[in-house]
Order: sequence, then C-alpha cells, then structure tokens
Amino acid sequence: MGGSVSRRALFTGSIYRRRPEPVRPPWTPSEAEFTDRCTGCGDCIAACPQKILVGGRAGYPVVDFSRGACDFCGACADACPESLFAGRENTPWKVKARVGADCLSARGVTCRVCAEWCDARAVGFRLEIGGRAHPEISGSACTGCGECVAVCPANAIAMEECE
Repeated sequence: MGGSVSRRALFTGSIYRRRPEPVRPPWTPSEAEFTDRCTGCGDCIAACPQKILVGGRAGYPVVDFSRGACDFCGACADACPESLFAGRENTPWKVKARVGADCLSARGVTCRVCAEWCDARAVGFRLEIGGRAHPEISGSACTGCGECVAVCPANAIAMEECE
C-alpha cells in the first residue's frame, strides 16, 4: 500500500469514502493553494452580505447554499487581507448546479420552483412519457450562484465543482 494516511482520516473513516471538495468563496484558487494561503481569519465570512459564507473545517470559509445565493458582489474578496482572491474579471468558480434523484418533478410531482428562481434561466424541463418532466441544467447558462438550492422543497439540488 502506497502513501500515508492521516490519523484524522483513519479515525473518521474518510479513507474509505471520497468526500467532495467544499465550495470555497468565488474567485479563490485551487483547494490546495487555498488551504495553504488562507489564515482562517473570517473577514470574508463577516463581509458577506448574503450570509452564505460559514466557517468550515479548520476555520476555512465555505459556501452554504442552503442559506441563499451568491450574487458575486465581491465583498468577500475586498475583505481578505491575504490577497487570496483573483480579480473579478475572472470566472468566479467552476461550480454548477446538479439535480439529484429526489427531485419532485422527476418523480411525477409538479414543481418548477428552481426554474422560477433562476435569474440566468439555466433550468429547463424535458417532458417525458407519463407526464413527468425531467429537470435539465444548462452548463453554459448556469452561473453557479446557488439560487436554486435553497428554494428546492426536496433538497434535490447540489452545487458541485465541474470542469
């Protein structure tokens, strides 16, 4: 067996399951660079007017889309004393919405809440036989703001890093 395992990974069982990368604030670098450079001061968390940034593992900020959406105002970037954030002319992140199996519409219940709240109009529905409508998210239109996550009554939408 190659490589070493941390004590935390061993005792939490995380060596057996792949944990998804946390969603960091917009315009931040890769996870490795982020955790190397971020001091965990919390200034970005305090500056977020949407209150969607929370303290995660080791005090690093993570985005909690269940609290609301990111409007890409840049307050978190402005508050960072470490110059950790890239310029706002860059793409904020590679995060997009993904609809899971618990979607009410995919299960035959009429629901279009995510589409109604999506300002980017990235959510559409493909009608299927039997009156069901399968949700589809346009990867090119989705900004990754997360507006659809908090409003979903079935908690069927997650934000994930994509290529």
